[in-house]
Formats: sequence, C-alpha cells, structure tokens
Amino acid sequence: MFSFSRTKAASALLVAVIAVAAMFAFVISRNPRPLDFSSQPGPLAVSTKPARSPTSSSLSTPTLPPPSPAPAEPAPAEPAPTQKLDDSLSALKSVTTADSARKILADLRAYLGTLPPDLAAAAINRFLADPKNNAATRIAFSIGKTGFLDGHPSLRVALLDWLGEISPSQAGAMATQILATPTDADEWAVSLRNYARAYPADDQHAFLRTKTEELIRNPAWRVNPSVGFFESFDVLVHTRATASTAILSDLVADLTPEGKPLAYASFLTLDRLTLREPVAMMEQLATRPALTSVRGEMVANLFARADLRDPAQQHLVRSYLLDPTRTAAELTAFSGIYPNANFTVSQNLLSENMSLTGSEITTRDAAALEIVNTWLADPAFLPVKSHLTTMHQRLTTFVGQTRE
Repeated sequence: MFSFSRTKAASALLVAVIAVAAMFAFVISRNPRPLDFSSQPGPLAVSTKPARSPTSSSLSTPTLPPPSPAPAEPAPAEPAPTQKLDDSLSALKSVTTADSARKILADLRAYLGTLPPDLAAAAINRFLADPKNNAATRIAFSIGKTGFLDGHPSLRVALLDWLGEISPSQAGAMATQILATPTDADEWAVSLRNYARAYPADDQHAFLRTKTEELIRNPAWRVNPSVGFFESFDVLVHTRATASTAILSDLVADLTPEGKPLAYASFLTLDRLTLREPVAMMEQLATRPALTSVRGEMVANLFARADLRDPAQQHLVRSYLLDPTRTAAELTAFSGIYPNANFTVSQNLLSENMSLTGSEITTRDAAALEIVNTWLADPAFLPVKSHLTTMHQRLTTFVGQTRE
C-alpha cells in the first residue's frame, strides 16, 4: 500500500514538473526582452534541493515577468516630399490672389526646411524634371538682400531659387539642364545665378556670358520682357563681361519706344561695368562712333567715371576731349558731370553695389583738380578750354567743401 502510494505520488510529481517546465518554456519564448545568462553556469540553472515528503508535496509557482505593454499606435505618416510638392502645385492652380499664393509657398518652404538637405534637393529635382509641373503665383519677381528671391512668379522659379539655398551643387547641375533649352526667362535668370554660385571659377565666366547674351537675344522673351529678364543683365556685371559691350551698345542705341526699357537696362549695365573695368570699357566705347552719334551724352557719363590718377584712364580722357569729332553737346555733358560719383543702389542676383567713401572721393577730386590745372595751361586743350573751366569750377567746389 505504501509502496503503491509512493509510486502514485511520484507519478503525480513528475507530471507537475513537466507541466511547469512547459509553461516556463512558453513564457521565455513569448518574452520579447532578451534574457541575461551571463551569471548562469549553463543554459539554464536547475535547483538540486531534495524533494519534499510525498505527504506534504507541493511545488512553488515561479514568478513570471510582467506582460509586455501593448505597442503604441504609430503616428500618422507624414506625406512624402513629392506628394507635398504635388499638393502645393494643385493648390496654386486654384489661387486667385498673390497673398494666397504666398501662404502656400511659405508653407512649402517651411516643410522643405524640415527635411535633410539631400532629401529635399532630390524631391525638387524630381519635380522639376517635368516642365509641365508649374503654376503661376501672381507674385512679382523680386530679389532680396542676399541675391535670393523675395518674390516668386511661379512654382518652378520658387523651387529653383530654394534649391540654390538648400544644395548649391545640385542647383548648379540643374541649372546646366535648364540653360540647355529656352524655357522661361525668369527660370533662366535664377539658373544663371545658381550656376555662377555653383561654379565660381573664372573659366566659367565665358559660359555665363554666352548664356546671358542668348537670353537677351531671345526674340520671344524680348517682346514682353519679364522682371527676371532684366535682372539677368547683372550676370554680365558679375562676370565683368566687357566683351558684351557690343550687344549692350546696340540695345542702348535703339531709340524706338519699345526699345526704351532695354536701352535703359543696357546703359545701367555698361555703367556698372565701367565702374569695375574702366580702362577696358572706355577703350571699347571709344571705338563705337555709331553709339556716340545717337547716345553721345550717355557715353559722356561713362567717360566721366574716369579716375585721372590712373595714367591709362587719364590718357583715355585726354583723347576723348581732344577728339576733333567730339560734339559740343558731348563735351558739355562730360564737363557738366565730371567727376561722376553718382551710384545706383539695387538688389542684384550676384553682384554687389559699388561706391566710394568720402575720403576716397576727396582724394580723387584733389588729384583731378591738379591735372585739370595742367591741361588748362596746355595749348593743345585750347579748343576745349571752356569745358575744362567748367570741370575746374566743379572740382574746386568739391575740394573746398571737404576742407571746410
């Protein structure tokens, strides 16, 4: 009887141990947290305590780890960059005011700013690959203080502008593609800027000059020139494109009413080039009698930029004054503005504004006064003495004002 009971108890004990072991193995397999076995002597430590008496046999229930918390609900997925661009395109196509377009563009620019630059640039590149992806904004093309735009007339112009900020190198590569085909004058203007910033070496200036002249010559763009069309003239200033004097002179010489805006833009470009490269520009202007014959006073303004301290510039002004073909109107215009220290201030795609400090102007004026005094005593200048006298009076006044 005892023997039978002990055998029966042993069998019950064996079943219980197997059941607990199976449950423990199930808990381990379901537990997502890794187990630390670094202090265990083997795969699993087993207790070696003697078994209890069969009459009081019981097994301790092992302490199980708490259940894992339910996984959190995933956050709503952000729209892919290309989807955001598509949404902005759709929204812009339905706007009726510039203010509404500005809000859409501002939201899109803020979104792109949250992305890694490479991801944002890649999305813009993919979007721009299709020329049909575009919408007007009713916003005028305008340039900010750093050469990037404050006003974007279209979504593509905005993206090209922003790409120049986000990834200059990728903007340069995209500019190469844009400039390969006449698309839009405003797009070309921004692409010329992006290309110049991505490839600043002097050996790239010829490409920039050629493409800018191509833009200016485009008959379709000249019929109704956009703001970006005119702003692109600054690329010639940035590259010091004195070789573009020919095309600019032809535009300045156009006296037709429809040619007036282009003539003015071209004159400003010639003036800004003369400030940067006075000798090269005056040499070229001196060989363009056709320009002087119709725009003599404008040319006089450019020669009046000369700094007579420089021997080369002094020689050019001397030749200009003593040229027997020089008209009285031209000489009057020159003497009435010399020394020309008037400067324009503007926001430009690439170039910086140039000016002179007060001390620089004073030094130049004092040196010029001495040279004019010498010319007044030179018999060769007798035919233009009255004009030299006007120059002398102006310089005397300017120098005297600085000494007071």
